[in-house]
Amino acid sequence: MEFRLLGTVELRAGGRRSGLDSGKARCTLAALAYDVGRPVGLDTLIHRIWDDDPPRRARENLYTYASRIRTALRKVGGPDAPALTNHAHAYVLEADPESVDLRRYLSLTTRARALAESGDAEQALRLLDEAGGLWRGEPLTGLSGAWAEHVRATAEAAGLAAALTRAGLDLRLGRFADVVPELSALAGRHPTHEALAGHLALALHGCGRTAEATHLLRQVTHRLVTEHGTDPGEELQRVQHGILNGSPAIQLLPRAGAADGPRERTAVPDNLPHDIPWVGRTDELHRLATALTPVSGTPRAVVALEAIDGMAGVGKTALAVHTAHELRDRFPDGRLYLNLGAHASFQEPLTPEAALGRLLRLIGVPADRLPRHLDELTSLWRTLLADRSAIVVLDDAAGPEQVRPLLPGATPSQILITSRRRLTGLPGVRPISLDVLRRAEAIALFHDRVGARRPADEAQTAEIVRLCGYLPLAIEMAASRFLCHGSWTARDLVDRLARPGRLAEIRDGSRDLARTFAFSYRSLTPVQQSAFHRLSLHIGSEFGVYAAAALTGLPFDDTERVLEDLLNFHLLEEPAPYRYRIHDLLREYARTLAATEHVDDPDGDERAVRRLMDHYLFCADRADRVLFPHRSRTPVTLDRPPAEAPAWLDPAGPREWFATEAANLLALVDHARRCAPPRQAALLAHVLGGFLESEGLWTVAEPLHESAVAHWRDAEDRRAEARSLLDLSAARNAAARYDEAVAEAGRALALARATGDREAEPEALRCLALPHLYTGRNHEALAFIQEALSIHMRTSDRLQQARCLNNMGFALLELGRHPEALECFLDALSRFREIDDRRGQCQALNNTGEIYSLLGLEDRAIRAYTQALALARAVGGRANRAAVEMNLARALMDSGEVEQPLALCRQALATFRDIADRRHESIALNTLGRALGRAGQDEEDMAHQWAALALARRIGAAQEEGHALRDLATAEIRTGRFRKADEHLTAALAVNRRVESPLEEARTLDRLADLRAVTGAPVEARELRRAAMAIRNRLSRSRSSEIDHESTELKLP
Repeated sequence: MEFRLLGTVELRAGGRRSGLDSGKARCTLAALAYDVGRPVGLDTLIHRIWDDDPPRRARENLYTYASRIRTALRKVGGPDAPALTNHAHAYVLEADPESVDLRRYLSLTTRARALAESGDAEQALRLLDEAGGLWRGEPLTGLSGAWAEHVRATAEAAGLAAALTRAGLDLRLGRFADVVPELSALAGRHPTHEALAGHLALALHGCGRTAEATHLLRQVTHRLVTEHGTDPGEELQRVQHGILNGSPAIQLLPRAGAADGPRERTAVPDNLPHDIPWVGRTDELHRLATALTPVSGTPRAVVALEAIDGMAGVGKTALAVHTAHELRDRFPDGRLYLNLGAHASFQEPLTPEAALGRLLRLIGVPADRLPRHLDELTSLWRTLLADRSAIVVLDDAAGPEQVRPLLPGATPSQILITSRRRLTGLPGVRPISLDVLRRAEAIALFHDRVGARRPADEAQTAEIVRLCGYLPLAIEMAASRFLCHGSWTARDLVDRLARPGRLAEIRDGSRDLARTFAFSYRSLTPVQQSAFHRLSLHIGSEFGVYAAAALTGLPFDDTERVLEDLLNFHLLEEPAPYRYRIHDLLREYARTLAATEHVDDPDGDERAVRRLMDHYLFCADRADRVLFPHRSRTPVTLDRPPAEAPAWLDPAGPREWFATEAANLLALVDHARRCAPPRQAALLAHVLGGFLESEGLWTVAEPLHESAVAHWRDAEDRRAEARSLLDLSAARNAAARYDEAVAEAGRALALARATGDREAEPEALRCLALPHLYTGRNHEALAFIQEALSIHMRTSDRLQQARCLNNMGFALLELGRHPEALECFLDALSRFREIDDRRGQCQALNNTGEIYSLLGLEDRAIRAYTQALALARAVGGRANRAAVEMNLARALMDSGEVEQPLALCRQALATFRDIADRRHESIALNTLGRALGRAGQDEEDMAHQWAALALARRIGAAQEEGHALRDLATAEIRTGRFRKADEHLTAALAVNRRVESPLEEARTLDRLADLRAVTGAPVEARELRRAAMAIRNRLSRSRSSEIDHESTELKLP
């Protein structure tokens, strides 16, 4: 029997069909079929059929419709037709939910979305195809009313979500043109749907229709602002920025002049340079306009000193001159401009005497009446300016000593200074430090300067300004050069700027950016010049003082001073306290200095980079030893250890160092693989092993460790090779590549035994145990761990003993030997506390919580998990935190909570997906599905269980496969899918028995008993429950009275 709600409501079976004889009867059938297998109250049915305006005899009418439906069921389905039963004030359509096309459609699309999110594209597309075959038109065609509209809206939303899921999969497969027609049609019906707009824009961009993509995004943004009063969300903005930046589509998939014033007197001085069409810098303009406005009624106001500083080419002069033009009517006594010439091409900076002479001449003092001495010039300047309201621009100041004599006393005039240096030491100065333009401002500047030749594709403009480093002068030069070459397209300009040595391309007929930078460089001392060049060799985005000391070869204190100097000259930026970086174009300029400025030391750069590598290697090794003391180590020996390195008083220091230097370390890893000596690269891979594992960076770690293994093998250093194999095995295991993890650990074990390495041998045994555990080979895993523990128990190494006890407890837990498992966990916890290993305490408490959950002691489980989570957040990596969050969610769920488990599960799932931990992703999908089921979202529950099952099977995680099968069946029992539930429970039971997990077998038998009970087989249900109880009795579970409550309390020192 098939119940069709998609299209016209009707019944079908074996070629027979019935559409009933009235709209109300069809609506009644639809209302019952929509909730097939569940009681639908009479009041609910009345509301669905008649909204809030039922007839007087609504219930009698319902009885009539129910009778007609029963007749139609018998007529179409025959004697085996589903029954329509009535209970207390309710009806139940007793049918398989899969027989209702709309319910199946919703289930398929939900499952497809979950599978797509888990990376199973092939299966997701298959489900979407199946769902698409069910769609026969608008749901409940011909039926009216609020409920029918709600159903149609639900189906439409599911259809849209399915279309987006399919489009996302097609986009990832590079089928950009294929998805455009369907998405375009949907976009017409949903013009402000941001996810839809993002997919369509990426599709257009991917098939070369970038102009249409940017036009679409502008339209969507406009409608969002005008119709909804909101800006696009973060994801749509990320797509838009990526397209404008010219990023490939595949990389972007799942971040006026013032009014005319009165005529001026001819005697008023005004030598301001010509103003230019202005773009951007609105915040800075507002601040300057506010600060420079004369205070009403105070003609002798204290002078305002506004100092604009910034790197060469950032637009200091343009901003000062434009501000002066904007404020010209507020200063009736003059607008004065003087270039102080700090970076003039062919002359020295003006002396204070020469500068004062020029200023006095500007306000009308004859040359023959100018005083000769500085004090007299300063006095005359201040006297003549005392009653004048003028704005004075002092451009390109060399420093405070040059400017100080030029400052007036009490006057309504205002002074605006620009400099490439920070003008410290001037009383009352208020600095405005200019950064490069924001991206949108940079694009607008280029468009303004090229006028009618504005590129049609804004993405090309975005790439031009990015290659110009968003630096205004560079953008101006690029625009000028573009205009001079009438045959060039924007792509031609992009290609030239993208060449190696792009600095040489940023020029026009009269200006050269490299020469502009050279003026700043020449004003430095020899020590500052050398440091500027060496710092440009840094590998990574930003650096601290210790890394700078390694590059420059200077002592720490001298390094701090030179960094401060370069910062004041705007040759460095300080994005965070004591962290520095160099603008891309300045970095490129500084690196070109090697050939011309350092000919006397041709190997100096190579030595500087080697010192930097040694610095990071030395610090990473020290930090790794503090944070991950359990690792088997290869000694790091350096010819010359760094003279300066951070000193850490507690583990917080190394943790903060790794967090701060993470981006640099990853850049260093890439550099080491390409350029460093193989031994240095192998040592770097080793000392970063703990950090990479804790952050879930498996894809980075694996090739690093592979190269390290190859190096030590070639070098015939078998002890180092064994340790690199252990690092590689751990990375393979975390990436759910279990067979390879076993192989690497086996090779490490053989090497350790051949060389008599009693430190690496038990660690290799432990590494062999873990993939066996995760693939359900629990007896083999236990044997490996017991052998490792026996080795450690002959030593005084409490840390390694505790780690093995913790792993042994996990193996015993999987085998259903709970009292022994609990004893191991508590023993491990005691040893971890004894040596104050908080990471180990976190893992032992997490496992102890799992035992308590199994024993039904939810309060104790929650306490153990809560303590573990506090430790994980303090000392653990992302994977540890997410694992504890997930277990805590499970315990909270079992205690009856709903919302917090959902939030914790979603957070954990996002983390595991981000770090590509596939096994834990499967567990998180399973746990989140259970939480959704507890919240009454059965279809979402099943979708997540399907995704968990597919992933577990893909990676060979047997226990996780069994869990997903059983929990999927549980949801299917709740929704009346009894045949499917039977199949899945039978499969789960086979998995439980194959991996010899008796407790899991007992749980599955309980679910099978539940299924038999609801399908009318009470005798079989009782037999199954007896079998489950027999298993539990055989396991001899500990009673709660035998467990020491205090043993799980974390006692902090």
